[in-house]
Amino acid sequence: MILGLLEQQRIPGRIEGEYLQGGVGGLQAMGLVRVLVSEADYAEARKIISEWESVQPAPDSAKPETRSPGGIQIFVIGMIVGAWIMYWLLKRPV
Repeated sequence: MILGLLEQQRIPGRIEGEYLQGGVGGLQAMGLVRVLVSEADYAEARKIISEWESVQPAPDSAKPETRSPGGIQIFVIGMIVGAWIMYWLLKRPV
């Protein structure tokens, strides 16, 4: 995606290490894939990438979803009602 962004601005480059991700486990998991540009284009490429990063949405910093205690209460009530129904069915004369 970054290389495509740079190529839109007429900055040629290449990707290095894109096929190494299949070796994760035997290789270091970080820094495998890199986008390479010429030294002459580096400053402009860095500027374009920084601008792109600045407009990306921030990771969702909200608290992870937690279950409401209502779910547990409904489960317990269901168990009690189910036990009562089973008791009633077994006590009935056949």
